[in-house]
Amino acid sequence: MARKEIVQFYDDLDKTPLSADEVNVVEFAYQGTTYVLDLSEENAQKFASDLESYISHATKVSKNTGRGRQRSASTGAKSDPNRNRRIREWAREQGHEVSTRGQIPHELIAAYEAANPSDR
Repeated sequence: MARKEIVQFYDDLDKTPLSADEVNVVEFAYQGTTYVLDLSEENAQKFASDLESYISHATKVSKNTGRGRQRSASTGAKSDPNRNRRIREWAREQGHEVSTRGQIPHELIAAYEAANPSDR
């Protein structure tokens, strides 16, 4: 018996169906919590525009200034949401089960990098 999983992306704001190429993964932090939204191009631009008036008056804080809560040591560099989406899509095409959000197992990342050496 064969099984094929089809992933359908939706805009988190208006629930519009999006293709993998149309998804804009927007990551932002507020009061020490990081959030992620999957948005259409239009909603991603609106989100950026809405934040601009606040960002233009804010002071940018480096992650290593000691401000905010302390984080545990990371096992790697900051992840790229768009790259993570490509890894998840590749893993599903290879028959692996992988969640739509959260940490991707290191074994899958290593396998993806071996199969796609130009995407590092």
